[in-house]
Amino acid sequence: MQAETTVQQGHRAGRVWFKWAPGGDTVLALATVLWMAGAYYATIHWLRPNLLAVVGVMAILTNLVVNVLLPVWWIAYHRRQPLSELGITTRRWLPSLLIGAGLALLFSFRLRAMVTGIDWLPHLLFNAVLLWEPFFVFGWLQLRYDRAFGIVPGVLLAGLSFAAYHIGTYPPSGLLVLLVAGLIYAIIFRLTSNLLILWPLVWAVGSSIGTLVGGAHFSWPQVAIWSAILLIQLAFIGYTSGRQKAGGVRSL
Repeated sequence: MQAETTVQQGHRAGRVWFKWAPGGDTVLALATVLWMAGAYYATIHWLRPNLLAVVGVMAILTNLVVNVLLPVWWIAYHRRQPLSELGITTRRWLPSLLIGAGLALLFSFRLRAMVTGIDWLPHLLFNAVLLWEPFFVFGWLQLRYDRAFGIVPGVLLAGLSFAAYHIGTYPPSGLLVLLVAGLIYAIIFRLTSNLLILWPLVWAVGSSIGTLVGGAHFSWPQVAIWSAILLIQLAFIGYTSGRQKAGGVRSL
């Protein structure tokens, strides 16, 4: 009953267009954006030649821990709130999947025109396993901004955060494209507040386009590494969901 009440309160709070109620969640969200910006910059400019360093700093410490495990622990174990507060929910799952499939199909026409002459399959699969990015930007950051400032600031701040952690690694024109893309994704996510609307279908195609525009092309070893990261993320989320359903969530 308490979890159900929390969900209902969260939904009511999430329907406010503008407000001012920042708190500890907001501070932690901003701190994780700063961490992400630093880790991304370090990976691109300093660590890229060293695969072990990239895996350690970006894949494990950042994408696994800071982007996913920390938000899940904070919401589920520290705040004792349901995973729906992170966009992980069965609510509106069917419209989320249908909208996501339609958007992915629409985006795929552009992607097909861009992959001529390259090994496109590992590139697509790499972006498909990147649960951390839509989860971090929209499930974690946007919903924290939403709860603190309202729907409109939540969308704007999510788009800004998406562009912000690429500062120093993309030119100004590229950052503008990322800002627009982030705002569009934030609006799409806010239609259902269910991550299925973005992941895995829309993100696989849309992120594949974005990374190709940015000059990146991913290989099978990268797919293998980030697939392992995804499995750990899903295992922790599944374990947490099971504990919440059983009513046994306590601080870890």
